[in-house]
Amino acid sequence: MTDPLVRVEGLQLRRGSFELNVPTWEVTPGEVVGVVGPNGAGKTTLLEAIAGLLPLDQGSVRVFGLDPRAEPVAVRQRLGLVAIATPVFDVRIGELIRIVSGYYPTWDGALAAELADTFGLDLRKRASKISTGQGMRLRLLLALAFRPQLLLLDEPTTGLDLVGRRQLMDAIGRAVESGESAVVLSSHRLGDVERLSERLLVIEEGSVVRHGGTDELVGDDRTLEEAMTSWAAP
Repeated sequence: MTDPLVRVEGLQLRRGSFELNVPTWEVTPGEVVGVVGPNGAGKTTLLEAIAGLLPLDQGSVRVFGLDPRAEPVAVRQRLGLVAIATPVFDVRIGELIRIVSGYYPTWDGALAAELADTFGLDLRKRASKISTGQGMRLRLLLALAFRPQLLLLDEPTTGLDLVGRRQLMDAIGRAVESGESAVVLSSHRLGDVERLSERLLVIEEGSVVRHGGTDELVGDDRTLEEAMTSWAAP
């Protein structure tokens, strides 16, 4: 049996008046898992906890069998996190790529160059001078070029047009094609989540209300958006 890349047990995390509870959840190699729910449900909080950015009040998160808070370097060298709020150094893009490449033993320079070309990134521009969509493409490049074993995507289509969304979907497919890596995707674009994800974790008000195979939860006669609307009905 393949060991999970992510194992969550009894997670409880409080932020002010908000509380996230995830009793048990795993992510295994080769799969794309969608995390969905209303705004403020706790999706971003969960992804940040997996990345080791937030301390837990109770329970545990293990990534590659490691505690991401106790061993952040070992985890982050194999984990890519993409979110529009992720800060980047305000230098020229080419220089930024050179700087970031030094942090990852698995950095693939040829892949970085390919992604820069595919995404249409001007390596001479400063990171602060590009559009929101180009900023998201840059963050995707930085997260993909070291071939992470686990890729966490928090609203990765922010600012992307249709072409950018297709590029993202292609990149996700390539990320898991070896069967050794996995992607966790949170997005308000439910159609994209439904197309890409084999499994879903549905969160409402900090609690897991459904989890399982996408086909099983959604069915053949409705979309994910319609399914979520029906789940929210009184």
